[in-house]
Amino acid sequence: MNCKDSFIRYPLLIVTIIIGIGMVLMFQNSIIIEVGATTLAQDDSNITTSTSTLTTTPAANTSTLNNTFHHDSVREINKLTSTFGLPFYELTDAKDTGKEVLNIDPQQTRDSYIAQGNMKGIGNVTEYSTYVSTYSSPEISSMGKGMIVQNDNVATFTAEDTGKYDNDGNLLLKGTMFFQSDDKKMENIDGKVGLYLYWKDTNGTDWTKTWLWD
Repeated sequence: MNCKDSFIRYPLLIVTIIIGIGMVLMFQNSIIIEVGATTLAQDDSNITTSTSTLTTTPAANTSTLNNTFHHDSVREINKLTSTFGLPFYELTDAKDTGKEVLNIDPQQTRDSYIAQGNMKGIGNVTEYSTYVSTYSSPEISSMGKGMIVQNDNVATFTAEDTGKYDNDGNLLLKGTMFFQSDDKKMENIDGKVGLYLYWKDTNGTDWTKTWLWD
């Protein structure tokens, strides 16, 4: 073989090798692309599954939010009693003595009451009170003032409460009272704060229980 033949054949051999390497690389790339596509499809499936999970979660929360709401007055009484002891002041048999519409936006009324009750260390008393209430259904907030009377002994108070109606139509208010009195028989509550619950059910039964915050 002369040098001329060698000169011609070697380039052909090199070209053949290059073409072969190129085909191998193309084959490997096609495999990688297929694997990548499969992985992407799996990722899409996972994303779809995750999206479905995220979509169904709020539905459960909505169901929870739509659950009915009921007051548990016994539980509320027990909570305060466990912290402050037995109520020192209880009212029953409250009667409305007047109602006046003050505003319609927001809805506000002025309500007056008279109630019979018993105060620890003092005995039977009569309470006269007036409250201004603001309504934002089902919630109510009120501010009031009044007198607690036993014969010639008088204590005054200011009060503030908030609460709401439950799905059964029962009303539970939670509030605070600030007492003042110059009478010797009621001096033990002068300057003291009371924590109270007011309850009124759909049957018309109502009561107020107050705990002294020493």
